[in-house]
Amino acid sequence: MTQPDPRDTATLIAHVNERFHEGHRRDLPPLQALARRAAPVLADHLDAMAQALETHMFKEEMRLFPMMEQGGNTLIGLLMQDLDAEHRAHEVALAVLQDLMAAQPLPAELQQGLLHFIGELQQHVQIEDEVLFPRFPFSDASRPAS
Repeated sequence: MTQPDPRDTATLIAHVNERFHEGHRRDLPPLQALARRAAPVLADHLDAMAQALETHMFKEEMRLFPMMEQGGNTLIGLLMQDLDAEHRAHEVALAVLQDLMAAQPLPAELQQGLLHFIGELQQHVQIEDEVLFPRFPFSDASRPAS
C-alpha cells in the first residue's frame, strides 16, 4: 500500500480541527447553558458528552494527528483502535441524546442547536472513520472485530 501524501493528510486534519473540533468547542457551551435552564436531565447528558468529546479531541490533537502528519508509526494502530472505540461511544451518546430530546418539549433554539450539533458530530465521526483513519490501516493484530 502506498503512503498517503502527508500534505493531503495535513489539509484534512486542519479541516477536522477547524470545522469540527473548534465548532464543537464553540457550539456546545451555549447549548449546555440553554439545556440547564430548559431540561436539566438533558443538560447532564450533554455535559458528559462535552467532557468525553473534549478528551477525545485532545487525544487526537496532541497524539494521533501529529503521528499522522509524520507518516504514522508502530503505535498508531493501537491509538486508532482506542479512538475508534470512543467514536462508537459517541454514537451511543448521540442516540441517548436523541431519546432525551424526544421525551420532552424543548425551546426551538435548543432543539435546532442540538440537531445541528448532532449532524456535525455525525459528520465528524464519518470523515475520520471513512476518510482519515483508513489512510493508516490498523495492523491485523490491533484491528477491532467487525
